[in-house]
Amino acid sequence: MRLPDFFRDRRGNTAVMFGLFFFLLTAAMAGALDFSTVISRRAKAQDALDAATLAVAILRPSTVEQAKTAATLRLNKELGDNPDKVAIDQFQYDTATRTYYVTAKGSYKTFLLGVVNIKEMPYQVLSKTIQAANGTLELSLVLDNTDSMGELLDGSKSRLDVLKTAATNLVNTIMTDANKDYVKVAIVPYANYVNVGVANRNQPWVSVGGDYTVPAAAKTCTEIKTKRVCKGGYTTTCSDLRDGVPYTYPCKKGEVCTDEPITPYISCTNPQPTYYKWYGCVRHQVDSKTKLLVMPDPLTAYTGVLETAQNCPMPIQPLTNDKTVVTNSIKGLVNKIGNYKPDTFIPGGLHWGVNTLSPPAPFKEGQAYDAKNKEPKKVIVLMTDGANTLYTNSSGQTVSAKNGNPPTINTTLIAPTYTAQDNVCKYAKGKNIEIFVIGLGVTDPTALSALKSCATDAQHYFDAQSANELIQAFNIIGGKLSVVRLMQ
Repeated sequence: MRLPDFFRDRRGNTAVMFGLFFFLLTAAMAGALDFSTVISRRAKAQDALDAATLAVAILRPSTVEQAKTAATLRLNKELGDNPDKVAIDQFQYDTATRTYYVTAKGSYKTFLLGVVNIKEMPYQVLSKTIQAANGTLELSLVLDNTDSMGELLDGSKSRLDVLKTAATNLVNTIMTDANKDYVKVAIVPYANYVNVGVANRNQPWVSVGGDYTVPAAAKTCTEIKTKRVCKGGYTTTCSDLRDGVPYTYPCKKGEVCTDEPITPYISCTNPQPTYYKWYGCVRHQVDSKTKLLVMPDPLTAYTGVLETAQNCPMPIQPLTNDKTVVTNSIKGLVNKIGNYKPDTFIPGGLHWGVNTLSPPAPFKEGQAYDAKNKEPKKVIVLMTDGANTLYTNSSGQTVSAKNGNPPTINTTLIAPTYTAQDNVCKYAKGKNIEIFVIGLGVTDPTALSALKSCATDAQHYFDAQSANELIQAFNIIGGKLSVVRLMQ
């Protein structure tokens, strides 16, 4: 071969090689552009699927089919213009772990890779979302049922009526058909005492005698010769304490009263038998020396009190997963019964809040404590609208700590009550129980300090000053107790 022919052949080979290199370079650049686009499209599909499964987990549809339909609608909304035809492929719900496993598939139609016969690039995304609390939830609502809860809040509804709305909202948030087997709620109405329910009369943790009747006394007659007559005086304003908070009311002072003679007449009594029965009220268990509350899960029985009328709130509702039972218990809350107008003893309510969550007697609906408070997760929500006004004597009876005129709370008498409250809060925290506290219009410095100290941390205390703020506090807690989170 001649030398010129050789060089001509090299130029031809180089041209072929350059053409092939240019083709591969163009394909690589096209591939990079398409790959970049499909990665972006896949990321958008992942975000849309995560949003869809989170939304469904929050809504908690009754059936898996309804959940899939809702997820599809939300996915399409999130994607908007959906050129890749992204659609849900697999949709599963694990009832044991309360987890949604959802996959979606899409296919990106290539822009430039078609030159190398790659027409589509399929992809798949996965979303795993856990629904509700991470483990079984056991919640005890410890709710103030004292006399002051009858006062109007914001000039419209009573404090108790607003509380009923707020507590019901929380229950509706955490007790759904989808998580019925994982959430239990107890209601603990408290005032000066609690009511454990007359159905528990024969339980070994209650000591109460049989109902009895005192026969009527003999009829007596007395001659009445005078009557009491009061004259003069003036109308003024008097003050008193209700749940530790001062309030005023119109009263009359300065009257002069004398017994004036009248035409004599005979007045006779009409005695009736006196009936004593048990209404479910129990005294507090106290240490005979310190007069402080014995911690929950006691070894001895609570003393039931036989009375002529009910002098404690409505009965405790133990833990149950029946939402209707729980909401009916909330609807039945009252702050007075006949002449019974109770004052405040917060540690007693907390004590029974723990009792409803603890696995031993008196109530056994609670599961064993978990050191990490996850399986189950045990929670107390304490609500009060005032300060402690009662202390306990050596018999477990509550006694008013008010004295003076105008009345004030005797700080020496009330100090053991706050010590008892602190002890119960520490006991609950020692069992890893999470504690939320809601104070409604609480201004007393001692009461405020004790309530904030009882809460798990500063984020677990809510200072409500209005109806909306009370409802909002319960809503926030409900949201925290029904956590929905992405796992993948």
